[in-house]
Amino acid sequence: MGRWTIEQIDDVAVVTMTSNKVNALDDDFFTDLQAAIAELQSAAPLPVVLTGTGTCFSAGLNLLELWEYDETTLAAFVDRLSETLLAWFSLPRPTIAAVNGHAIAGGCVIALACDLRIVVDNEDAQIGLNEVQVGIPFPGVPFEIARHALSPTRLREVTLTGALYTPEEARARGLVDEVVEADKLIERAVGVARAISPDSLDAYATIKAHLLAPTLTRLAETRPRLDRDFLDVWFSESARRQMNEVRTRLLARH
Repeated sequence: MGRWTIEQIDDVAVVTMTSNKVNALDDDFFTDLQAAIAELQSAAPLPVVLTGTGTCFSAGLNLLELWEYDETTLAAFVDRLSETLLAWFSLPRPTIAAVNGHAIAGGCVIALACDLRIVVDNEDAQIGLNEVQVGIPFPGVPFEIARHALSPTRLREVTLTGALYTPEEARARGLVDEVVEADKLIERAVGVARAISPDSLDAYATIKAHLLAPTLTRLAETRPRLDRDFLDVWFSESARRQMNEVRTRLLARH
């Protein structure tokens, strides 16, 4: 596989994302995610815990890299992002996000693509879908994953305000399901994953497929339009100005 590690703990596959320091979403990240999915699919059907390292689960799109893309290159990247996210979203086994820190924008979508989300109890951790604050909308697959995970009221709030929340604030809005102490995060996530008996995994996969079916059906209709809207806004003058402000702040940190 790629640079990620997969460790078996108590009959649970614990996948640790290590694509880059903040697991920013770029081509390398999705190469690693695809490799992890392939390895999981080729092994025994264990429940899965997904986590990061340090104080960041994932910081979202790698704007420093994607800023340079032309429309053709960005469209190809969106297709790859979408297909890989769909493969993870529909993985036919329990998936638990052990959110070890910041989960921002696309990084939050990675967590929302898991069946359940447990986050570290750290007031400094920021969680949310702040795309609107960066000046861009969502491609089709990330948007429908968020729609699947959140109630209509909460979806409207978190996407239209673009607010970033503390773990407890995120739990109140349904972005995460549970908040635990840092030294208990993996232990708790593994415990939740193990709550499904091995003999129940086929039933779990069937129920999960039924739950996801309306979202996947809707995507077949909405994805082309939402992806086109994303590209149109991304290359608009207003979005480029807004993204450049974010890009300038990111460059100043390097």
